[in-house]
Amino acid sequence: MNPALKTKTTPIIEIHSTLFREHDVRVYVKLDFMNHPEVQGNKWHKLKLNLQQAIKQNKSSLLTFGGAYSNHIAATAAAAKLIKRPSLGIIRGEELSDNPQKWSHTLKKAHADGMQLKFVTRQEYRKRTDTDYLKGLQEQYPNSQILPEGGSNNLAIDGFSDLCMEINRQCPNWTQLFTAVGTGGTLAGFSSYAYAGENTKIATKKQVFGVSALKNSEHLLPQIQKWIKQRTGKLNFKADWKLLTEYHCGGYAKQNPELLEFIDSFETNYKIPLEPIYTSKTFLAFFKMLKQGNIPKKSNVILYHSGGLQGNKI
Repeated sequence: MNPALKTKTTPIIEIHSTLFREHDVRVYVKLDFMNHPEVQGNKWHKLKLNLQQAIKQNKSSLLTFGGAYSNHIAATAAAAKLIKRPSLGIIRGEELSDNPQKWSHTLKKAHADGMQLKFVTRQEYRKRTDTDYLKGLQEQYPNSQILPEGGSNNLAIDGFSDLCMEINRQCPNWTQLFTAVGTGGTLAGFSSYAYAGENTKIATKKQVFGVSALKNSEHLLPQIQKWIKQRTGKLNFKADWKLLTEYHCGGYAKQNPELLEFIDSFETNYKIPLEPIYTSKTFLAFFKMLKQGNIPKKSNVILYHSGGLQGNKI
């Protein structure tokens, strides 16, 4: 394996609160933003096998899609730099083309890492999954590896197998795992490989909650179901899962006073940095569900910290 693609084990730490004691649960945070300084958390796992394929097939560049606050855009730019290849990001919002002063820190970081940014209309951006549109892009960039929005494809889903084995070694009796959702690939990965490395005859029953950062995200369900179903045959055992759509705090890249207050309180109490786009909404969802009595007693809960900390500078 290319040395640049070596995966680093990240810690799981238990956090404590009177709230947890009152509800008789134990809570752990998987600090996966520590797996790589540039390609943090879930983005590393989603990109790793795609990068290996790009190297194997001798692809000369990476091409992908995203919005102004896309962690995937920043991660792909950094990953391409790691394997010494140029990258192109097709970005939603043509109004940003001549206004670099309005770029998010995420876009500025991607550009600094060598990514060429091509800003397109929202109408064109909606074509990002159309077969003919992708065929045209492949003809225009014949030796590029084209990655979907969010990096979510079959290789990305399979990239969570090793991570789940790592988590199961560190916390073998976990019962619920909370993760952020953008396109659904991470939720599908955790749900598919939740029992990786475990004896399923004696394993603790596991459930994965995906917390959507977007409004009206129910459209993600068919694709998530498809990714998981594609793996059912070879795995024969998967976690129960649920997409939570009510914790977006106003929509993608939006924050409300409740979220901002939660971020401040959490960071003060636990000295763990959050970001306002994804992870903070995931952690807030867990705390709200716990207070509402929706987490069973004796649960061992993992909050997956997927990184994206450049989002703090929006």
